[in-house]
Amino acid sequence: MFELGKSCPHDLTRYVRNDDRLSNLAWVQQLRVGGHEQATVGLMSVNTPVLFGDKEGPMSLWEKDQMMSLAKLSNKLAIAKNPNAEVDTRSLQIENSLTLISAQKILQEDIAHGDEVVLKEDDLLRLAVEKIQSSRDVDEIKRFGICGLAIASAKLPTQTEVMANDASYIWQAVIKSDIHTWESTANENSMAVGGISEEELIRRVEGTAFVEVMYDFVSTSEGKMQSVSYTGTSVRNNVSHALGSDALSKVLALSADIVVAANLE
Repeated sequence: MFELGKSCPHDLTRYVRNDDRLSNLAWVQQLRVGGHEQATVGLMSVNTPVLFGDKEGPMSLWEKDQMMSLAKLSNKLAIAKNPNAEVDTRSLQIENSLTLISAQKILQEDIAHGDEVVLKEDDLLRLAVEKIQSSRDVDEIKRFGICGLAIASAKLPTQTEVMANDASYIWQAVIKSDIHTWESTANENSMAVGGISEEELIRRVEGTAFVEVMYDFVSTSEGKMQSVSYTGTSVRNNVSHALGSDALSKVLALSADIVVAANLE
């Protein structure tokens, strides 16, 4: 059909766009005629299967990955043709979608069969927390923690409070994986006159999942990921409120500040 439409591209574009059976494929024709901006918008709006499966069913993770990868390429061509177009939000939305796709692959790699359906952002965040809670391996927790923080950051820049709220759940789960260490350290710090020394604090908490995630986070994260950092006021306040212990919050804050300072050296 698309080959036959070469002689009347505008008529075919209008027909495909208005036909419910073909509207999900309108981006194909738009790419063929050089309508990259329209193709990008069309690719971003595809939420039901195009290539495989029930057309009314959920979209597979693999297919969503293909659609968003095409959208990214199409958007680059649209920007090249019209550098002054309003594309910043669209570019960010595409990157956010690809971030969520990558996160889901990591979180489901142990059960992946190639037929996974796309999970919603809230479900991904919940899955990241569950993975952290069920793991006893610090490296795994670190990986799932960074993955969860990436999910929390996959939003528009104006949604900083939502990012902070989502990130708080991840940080809480990471901290609770070593909660006995943190509670005992907090108690010792409270009992010691002037608190325990920095060297003693480092000795006690070094190797905990929280410190490991902090080291990895501060050395690799930039841009909007800073909105999900434990050093952010909103994130730290949310976590402190959830933990319900000023003494615990104090040693966590001290530890985080030590990690940040060490990264700046």
